[in-house]
Amino acid sequence: MVIPLKILLMPAIGFVIGFFTNYLAIKMLFHPRRKIFGIQGVIPKRRRALAGKIASITPNIMPVYLQKIKEIPFFGNKIMNSFQEAVEKQINSLSIEELEDIVFKVMKKEMRFIVWVGGIIGLLIGIIQALIVIYL
Repeated sequence: MVIPLKILLMPAIGFVIGFFTNYLAIKMLFHPRRKIFGIQGVIPKRRRALAGKIASITPNIMPVYLQKIKEIPFFGNKIMNSFQEAVEKQINSLSIEELEDIVFKVMKKEMRFIVWVGGIIGLLIGIIQALIVIYL
């Protein structure tokens, strides 16, 4: 049985579509930086909320000996709140480009993995499509 080229192309096309879709989704986290036709990247759009959430969890990721600052009578909570406000202010002071650079420096391998997984899933879907076409 000769398998037509179209059937062989299904997995390849599925790979390209899955790869590109995940690549585009990651790019759309930061782009477009300014609203275009009402569309804006998730990070630029929700930057203030993101900064607030990061600031609110910073005490949880601090070393234990620094977390004990909260226990200082009268001043501990004020010091910790000031620290959280400083973190939030610092994140908000970064340009979107700087924030994007930081995220990609921290998550470069993970982002690449997500893109490749999209391609592999697309490839598998293409194989399933080809098998359905062949056997139906």
